[in-house]
Amino acid sequence: MYLSLIAIAIAIIISVPLGIFLTRHKKLADPIIGLASAVQTIPSLALLVFLVPFIGTGKPPAIVALTVYGLLPILRNTYLGILGVNRSTVEAGVGMGMTSRQVLWIVELPLAFNVIMGGIRTASVLVIGVATMAGLIGAGGLGDLIFRGLQTYNSGLILAGAIPSAVIAILFDQLLKKIEVRAKPGTQKRKIPKGVKIGFLTIIILAVVVSSGYGIYQMKQRGNTIVITGKAFTEQEILVHMYGILIKDRTNLNVEYKSFISGSTPVFEGMRKGDYDLSVEYTGTGLINILKEKVNSTDPKTVYNKVKDEYAKKYQLIWLKPIGFNNTYSLTIRKADAKKWGVKSISDLTKIAPTLTLGSEPEFLERKDGYIGLQKKYGIHFKKTSTMDEGIIYSAEKNHKVDVIDAYTTDGRIPAFNLYVLKDDKHQFPPYNAAPVIREEMLKKHPELKKVINLLAGKITDEKMQQLNAEVDLEKKDYDDVARKFLIDEGLIKK
Repeated sequence: MYLSLIAIAIAIIISVPLGIFLTRHKKLADPIIGLASAVQTIPSLALLVFLVPFIGTGKPPAIVALTVYGLLPILRNTYLGILGVNRSTVEAGVGMGMTSRQVLWIVELPLAFNVIMGGIRTASVLVIGVATMAGLIGAGGLGDLIFRGLQTYNSGLILAGAIPSAVIAILFDQLLKKIEVRAKPGTQKRKIPKGVKIGFLTIIILAVVVSSGYGIYQMKQRGNTIVITGKAFTEQEILVHMYGILIKDRTNLNVEYKSFISGSTPVFEGMRKGDYDLSVEYTGTGLINILKEKVNSTDPKTVYNKVKDEYAKKYQLIWLKPIGFNNTYSLTIRKADAKKWGVKSISDLTKIAPTLTLGSEPEFLERKDGYIGLQKKYGIHFKKTSTMDEGIIYSAEKNHKVDVIDAYTTDGRIPAFNLYVLKDDKHQFPPYNAAPVIREEMLKKHPELKKVINLLAGKITDEKMQQLNAEVDLEKKDYDDVARKFLIDEGLIKK
């Protein structure tokens, strides 16, 4: 909520003066308002992710993106509201000897105020709605609940995020509507009681003091806090909680979760810039997506040593011991179709691919170790590719909405939905052995973390990770509960 308020405030500070300026320089109005309109058409998630390499993850890019989305309605209404003021009224003010500034403040702005407020209302509802997307780059908020619910098919979580967001937008809109109505020319103004004014001012002062105090407290706590991040899918969330529980149990550090981040690049950029301290990455992703290296070996140890050395040298990020499982990409079809088509490998599928639809998460389609690499190595081309969230892709396959999907081999929905993993017979996909990655600076400050984090080394097999994923995705168990039970079963923490 407060991110939205900050963004709306900044949008007002920018748009209202700019709108006034454009009423005095009308030739500039069309190109500037046109530019604001063009920016408004950029998808919100695309803008958020675009800002990550420049600003980092978390709240700063979210505030910038939300501010951008709030500019157009306020700018346009300020411009049109002032131009809509009756010219004879303006001329009367000039005739009374008013300066241009006096005409603006005494005549134009008061008469245009209700129109400007209409723009602020529109911007506010828009910004509050878009703010839910900010959860995907680590800014938190109600969007976290919505995306976690989508990932785990949990309608309760989705509603827990969506309903409050809608209620906040409606209430805020109604509050601004009252201000707009009261500002309308000719509306009788009732004097606000002195006690109400004092109370309102007290609330504002308290809010500023509490926010400032909390910010200072957070800054002090940051020195004794480790921030753990992860990507926006079940497996990562389980591992994030495993490490968080272990660190809480075996060190004096506070643990802060900033997980469920959309995509590998935002997680990496956040780690590199110091927004996060610990994450879980896959060797293949580190090699191809981050280091931009070619796969010269499919040997897990060779790939691991390569990314370990390069990350430490280039980014001061330390790869600790692998967790044990290899969560590689795969092309997956229904078992019934595998039997019907007589296919066992990706090479077999290549022959009939032009008649099939591939369902895929967006990142897979743009990765060299994903669809781009498959096209080069296998010459495979599908009739159609359908982009969808990883949380619903397996259901789409199960319900015959698509014919083929990109799947993670440790996903528990593969056996549960009776799906068949095609053999990568030309070895397109490199090893994707999962391992914790920690900032070198954090490890130097707290060397005890190395031993604690490495407690998970080699503990989780492919089959075990598949089972843990299924407990969350299919049995609707909580991430933290699944992580905690595993650690107890392994004797790593006490009940």
